[in-house]
Amino acid sequence: MIKLYTDAGLNTNQNLAAIAFVYQTENKRDSNVKQVNGSDNHYLEFLAVKLGLSTLIQQNLNDDLLQLLSDSQIVTDSIEKKYSKHYQEMVDEIIPLLEKFPAYFVKHISDKENKAAHSLIHQELIHLRKS
Repeated sequence: MIKLYTDAGLNTNQNLAAIAFVYQTENKRDSNVKQVNGSDNHYLEFLAVKLGLSTLIQQNLNDDLLQLLSDSQIVTDSIEKKYSKHYQEMVDEIIPLLEKFPAYFVKHISDKENKAAHSLIHQELIHLRKS
């Protein structure tokens, strides 16, 4: 099973934003954090999922069951329903990526349970503020 943790962060005062993901397979663990432009945290949460899934697919790591874990309730609800009132375009981009896996499960988790991705965001925003 592949576990994919995603998160996003936004500092509106300084117009800084970042997205991150951490994935874990039986043999590998990797992470990625990226500065992005954006002013909508929900959109950024969807973007983090999209980047994480795209990376797994590019690395040919989509041959196993996927568990997608996010601390964003709107992301997990929207993906499960395959519908979002305000973010349907992102849902429509994410669903085909998910369908490249044999099966997938989406789970909403707390910030504490998402600490690996959450701390990447926190560190990146601190780094960006100092730059």
